[in-house]
Amino acid sequence: MPYSCILVGYDGSNASRRAVNRAIEIAKALGSKLVIATVIPPPTVFLGELMVPEHIDMSMFEEQARKSLEALVREVREAAGLEHVKHVLLVGDQAEELVRYAEENGCDLIVVGRRGRGSLERLILGSVSSKVISLSHRVDVLVVEAHGEA
Repeated sequence: MPYSCILVGYDGSNASRRAVNRAIEIAKALGSKLVIATVIPPPTVFLGELMVPEHIDMSMFEEQARKSLEALVREVREAAGLEHVKHVLLVGDQAEELVRYAEENGCDLIVVGRRGRGSLERLILGSVSSKVISLSHRVDVLVVEAHGEA
Protein backbone atom coordinates (compact mmCIF):
# COMPACT_ATOMS: atom_id res chain seq x y z
CA MET A 1 0.00 0.00 0.00
CA PRO A 2 1.45 3.41 -0.90
CA TYR A 3 2.06 5.76 2.00
CA SER A 4 1.54 3.52 4.97
CA CYS A 5 3.10 6.09 7.33
CA ILE A 6 2.73 9.84 6.85
CA LEU A 7 4.86 12.35 8.78
CA VAL A 8 3.54 15.90 8.91
CA GLY A 9 5.42 18.89 10.29
CA TYR A 10 3.45 21.17 12.61
CA ASP A 11 4.66 24.47 14.06
CA GLY A 12 1.37 26.12 14.97
CA SER A 13 1.20 28.27 11.83
CA ASN A 14 -1.74 28.36 9.44
CA ALA A 15 0.50 26.79 6.78
CA SER A 16 1.33 23.85 9.01
CA ARG A 17 -2.32 23.42 9.99
CA ARG A 18 -3.22 23.19 6.29
CA ALA A 19 -0.49 20.55 5.94
CA VAL A 20 -1.98 18.59 8.87
CA ASN A 21 -5.43 18.77 7.28
CA ARG A 22 -4.08 17.48 3.95
CA ALA A 23 -2.17 14.69 5.72
CA ILE A 24 -5.39 13.70 7.52
CA GLU A 25 -7.24 13.48 4.18
CA ILE A 26 -4.54 11.24 2.72
CA ALA A 27 -4.27 9.06 5.84
CA LYS A 28 -8.04 8.54 5.91
CA ALA A 29 -8.19 7.68 2.21
CA LEU A 30 -5.30 5.20 2.41
CA GLY A 31 -5.70 3.89 5.95
CA SER A 32 -2.21 5.18 6.79
CA LYS A 33 -0.61 5.86 10.15
CA LEU A 34 -0.15 9.56 10.85
CA VAL A 35 2.71 11.08 12.83
CA ILE A 36 2.48 14.78 13.69
CA ALA A 37 5.90 16.26 14.45
CA THR A 38 7.00 19.52 15.97
CA VAL A 39 10.67 20.42 15.75
CA ILE A 40 12.08 22.84 18.30
CA PRO A 41 15.22 24.58 17.02
CA PRO A 42 18.18 24.51 19.38
CA PRO A 43 18.79 27.77 21.23
CA THR A 44 21.42 30.03 19.70
CA VAL A 45 22.85 33.43 20.45
CA PHE A 46 24.02 35.77 17.72
CA LEU A 47 27.40 37.36 18.38
CA GLY A 48 28.20 39.49 15.39
CA GLU A 49 28.25 37.02 12.52
CA LEU A 50 28.82 34.02 14.79
CA MET A 51 26.00 31.87 16.14
CA VAL A 52 26.87 30.18 19.41
CA PRO A 53 24.75 27.47 21.07
CA GLU A 54 23.41 28.77 24.36
CA HIS A 55 22.79 26.61 27.40
CA ILE A 56 19.13 27.32 28.05
CA ASP A 57 16.62 25.16 29.88
CA MET A 58 14.36 24.02 27.04
CA SER A 59 11.94 22.10 29.27
CA MET A 60 9.37 24.92 29.29
CA PHE A 61 9.34 25.10 25.47
CA GLU A 62 9.22 21.34 25.15
CA GLU A 63 6.33 21.02 27.62
CA GLN A 64 4.34 23.71 25.82
CA ALA A 65 4.96 22.05 22.44
CA ARG A 66 4.07 18.62 23.84
CA LYS A 67 0.74 19.90 25.23
CA SER A 68 -0.09 21.52 21.90
CA LEU A 69 0.71 18.29 20.06
CA GLU A 70 -1.33 16.17 22.47
CA ALA A 71 -4.34 18.46 22.01
CA LEU A 72 -3.97 18.31 18.23
CA VAL A 73 -3.74 14.50 18.25
CA ARG A 74 -6.89 14.28 20.42
CA GLU A 75 -8.67 16.59 17.99
CA VAL A 76 -7.56 14.54 14.98
CA ARG A 77 -8.65 11.28 16.60
CA GLU A 78 -12.05 12.64 17.57
CA ALA A 79 -12.91 14.91 14.64
CA ALA A 80 -11.31 12.96 11.80
CA GLY A 81 -11.84 9.50 13.26
CA LEU A 82 -8.22 8.44 12.76
CA GLU A 83 -7.05 5.84 15.26
CA HIS A 84 -3.41 5.49 14.21
CA VAL A 85 -2.20 8.98 15.09
CA LYS A 86 0.76 9.83 17.28
CA HIS A 87 2.97 12.82 17.91
CA VAL A 88 6.69 13.31 18.22
CA LEU A 89 8.72 16.22 19.54
CA LEU A 90 12.14 16.68 17.96
CA VAL A 91 14.96 19.13 18.65
CA GLY A 92 17.29 20.44 15.94
CA ASP A 93 17.13 21.82 12.43
CA GLN A 94 13.51 21.51 11.29
CA ALA A 95 14.14 20.07 7.83
CA GLU A 96 16.97 17.77 8.88
CA GLU A 97 15.00 16.36 11.81
CA LEU A 98 11.84 15.74 9.76
CA VAL A 99 13.78 13.87 7.08
CA ARG A 100 15.85 11.93 9.63
CA TYR A 101 12.77 10.87 11.58
CA ALA A 102 10.90 9.81 8.43
CA GLU A 103 13.82 7.72 7.19
CA GLU A 104 14.56 6.10 10.55
CA ASN A 105 10.92 5.29 11.33
CA GLY A 106 9.64 3.95 8.03
CA CYS A 107 7.53 6.93 7.01
CA ASP A 108 7.09 7.06 3.26
CA LEU A 109 5.58 10.55 2.91
CA ILE A 110 6.50 13.86 4.53
CA VAL A 111 3.88 16.63 4.38
CA VAL A 112 4.93 20.21 5.10
CA GLY A 113 3.29 23.59 4.69
CA ARG A 114 4.79 26.55 2.89
CA ARG A 115 3.99 30.06 4.06
CA GLY A 116 4.48 31.67 0.68
CA ARG A 117 7.18 34.13 1.65
CA GLY A 118 8.48 36.51 -0.97
CA SER A 119 11.66 35.61 -2.84
CA LEU A 120 13.86 38.04 -0.87
CA GLU A 121 12.58 36.82 2.51
CA ARG A 122 13.00 33.20 1.37
CA LEU A 123 16.57 33.95 0.23
CA ILE A 124 17.48 35.52 3.59
CA LEU A 125 15.58 33.21 5.94
CA GLY A 126 15.56 30.03 3.88
CA SER A 127 12.63 27.71 3.48
CA VAL A 128 12.02 24.60 5.55
CA SER A 129 9.91 23.07 2.77
CA SER A 130 12.65 23.65 0.17
CA LYS A 131 15.26 22.15 2.46
CA VAL A 132 13.10 19.09 3.19
CA ILE A 133 12.75 18.54 -0.56
CA SER A 134 16.51 18.83 -1.12
CA LEU A 135 17.41 16.50 1.79
CA SER A 136 14.80 13.79 1.26
CA HIS A 137 16.06 11.23 -1.23
CA ARG A 138 14.18 8.14 0.05
CA VAL A 139 10.89 9.66 1.24
CA ASP A 140 8.34 11.48 -0.93
CA VAL A 141 7.52 15.07 0.05
CA LEU A 142 4.22 16.92 -0.36
CA VAL A 143 4.30 20.70 0.05
CA VAL A 144 0.95 22.28 0.91
CA GLU A 145 0.62 25.93 -0.02
CA ALA A 146 -0.88 28.34 2.50
CA HIS A 147 -3.03 30.24 0.00
CA GLY A 148 -3.50 33.86 0.94
CA GLU A 149 -1.33 33.74 4.07
CA ALA A 150 0.99 36.71 4.45
